[in-house]
Amino acid sequence: MIEKASEFGASAAVPLVTGDSTFMTAGDMLREAREAHGLHIDMVAAALKVSTQKLAALEADDIDALPDPVFARALAASVCRALRIDPAPVLAKLPGAQPAGLAEADRTISKSLRSAVPRSGGVGGSNGQPSRALLIVVLMLLIGAAVLFWLPQSVFDRIGESISRLTAASSSADASAEPPAAAAPSASGMVVESVPPAAPVAAATAPVAPPPSAAIPPVPATPAAATAPAAPGANLIVFVAREDSWVTVNEANGKSLLRRTVQAGETVGLTGAPPLSVVVGRASGIDVQVRGKPFDLAPLTRSGGVARFEVKP
Repeated sequence: MIEKASEFGASAAVPLVTGDSTFMTAGDMLREAREAHGLHIDMVAAALKVSTQKLAALEADDIDALPDPVFARALAASVCRALRIDPAPVLAKLPGAQPAGLAEADRTISKSLRSAVPRSGGVGGSNGQPSRALLIVVLMLLIGAAVLFWLPQSVFDRIGESISRLTAASSSADASAEPPAAAAPSASGMVVESVPPAAPVAAATAPVAPPPSAAIPPVPATPAAATAPAAPGANLIVFVAREDSWVTVNEANGKSLLRRTVQAGETVGLTGAPPLSVVVGRASGIDVQVRGKPFDLAPLTRSGGVARFEVKP
């Protein structure tokens, strides 16, 4: 269960079904914990002194948008500490998690170390010296791990930015060292020119209509394309943002139609298979229309400004 007690306040506990996190990603678990507190993503980002984009990328499991997996695990651990939840299930679903076999090996080594410690408590003796040195090494490793775990988030941010700059510098150096792409050897050893032969000047000046086969086929509508401003009557549900607000819309089968921050002044229209599950953060800053009619969020808004409702068939 998630205990709704953190640096953002304290309230009652919200029970979760046993094993309900088995098929959840790390981002889903963090987002569910944050929404259980009724907190907007901007509030958590401000408390952790990290950008909203990085926190949103973590909740969306977009690890490639973050500096590196180490930064992602450190940020996830910071969110878990802020919300007072167990970080182990979340970190186990992120890249770099320790396999179960290695964890069992660590426990076996720990038991062997404990059994090797002398019980007599004597100071002298040749048998006690190796065990004491080993204990000192283990203690130093534990202290180093604790220091890394409790380092401020800003330190991890600076480390991640430094790694990103070094990676970008090495990529640019590799790109400058590559041979020109004008000519490349083929499999038969012949040089293939990548630049097409120049057309005659007279032909180049004459307008050429593209052939019918070159016509671009219409692109099917996607959830991202459906979020463009549209007439209220053409969509099942429409969001008109007066302030930046986080909006999540899922179909009955769990398919996500929208999960992002709707910017102030933006209009987003969606059409999907009802019932639709809708979560709106900062509900006071957004207007909602369902089937072309205004929908009042005030009676549904809980503490923290989060509103939840369903659009039924």
